[in-house]
Amino acid sequence: MQSIILILILIIFALYLWYVFSIIYHLIRFGIGVKPKFLALIFFIGSVFLFLLAVSAYSQINWGEVLRVISDKIKVYFQP
Repeated sequence: MQSIILILILIIFALYLWYVFSIIYHLIRFGIGVKPKFLALIFFIGSVFLFLLAVSAYSQINWGEVLRVISDKIKVYFQP
């Protein structure tokens, strides 16, 4: 199970990097001067940092507890 989750995270990370690369490519390709290249570098570093932070936060969530709370709330609203 852990290997499937790791593979999914790697696939999502690869797709995310492709998305970031396309944005950076267009900033560098169509930008004139040094400023767009510097902004592209800042965007890349920031986006990778935020992505890793989100993955770290997602992996620390206790999904059993979250699902229990949601099911308790659903039972309260749908009791006859």
